[in-house]
Amino acid sequence: MTIFKLSNLSTSKAEFGQWCVADPQIPDNVIQAALDWACQIGGADCSKIQPDQPCFLPNTVKDHASVVFNDYYQRYKHKGGTCDFHSAAVITQRDPSKQIYINPFVNSYLSSLINQDLEPFVTDYLMI
Repeated sequence: MTIFKLSNLSTSKAEFGQWCVADPQIPDNVIQAALDWACQIGGADCSKIQPDQPCFLPNTVKDHASVVFNDYYQRYKHKGGTCDFHSAAVITQRDPSKQIYINPFVNSYLSSLINQDLEPFVTDYLMI
């Protein structure tokens, strides 16, 4: 009999590091203007969000902006660069590259479980 531990829902509540991402509450046209500035004037690397590049999908303004805003922030934060983009971006301590794109209801439910300090139960183990 082999016993496999299912993934533990109790994860650390704070990741090490900070990321700059598009604020989901800001309209796309405002985010697009900030994205254009970052790519054309700000000095961010926007090549990763081009078609056939690693960060093109999901192909949304907010997802593309998050990649570019974070690139800018990581490059320039030690030189006075901020994660503001005219209030179109926010700092997060959750690594956006580790997010799973699933139904928002399911994502909300799983997030609520993850944010609880749960002890492993016998049902957390699968016996084969």
